[in-house]
Amino acid sequence: MNKTNLAHSILEQYRNGQRYFTNLDLNNECFDDQDLHDAVFENCFLYSSFRRANLQNAKFINGNIKTCDFRDADLTNAHFENLAVESAQFANAKIDGIYFDNNWAYGQKVTRADFDDWLKDHEA
Repeated sequence: MNKTNLAHSILEQYRNGQRYFTNLDLNNECFDDQDLHDAVFENCFLYSSFRRANLQNAKFINGNIKTCDFRDADLTNAHFENLAVESAQFANAKIDGIYFDNNWAYGQKVTRADFDDWLKDHEA
């Protein structure tokens, strides 16, 4: 797996038109307030902050978003599938049309219904 640990590099690639990111290992990176709409993160291990980010139509597939912070992010029509999601935060995120299924947390499969329950439990 490529170990970049450089949010600015990902953001520069995004600004240059790249939307598909694969095999990244990003630890403690900050994407707060950034526009990453339509980005696809596949087979990535992300331990990063996306607070208030625009992630409309973004896809997170086949990876790990453990401890990611999506609070107050725009996740309209975002897609989360086949991910480890322990301790990810989604409070106050905009989730209209979100797809969240076939994910795992603490050894259990989690669905959209579980996700909706988490949001209710953690709303500020």
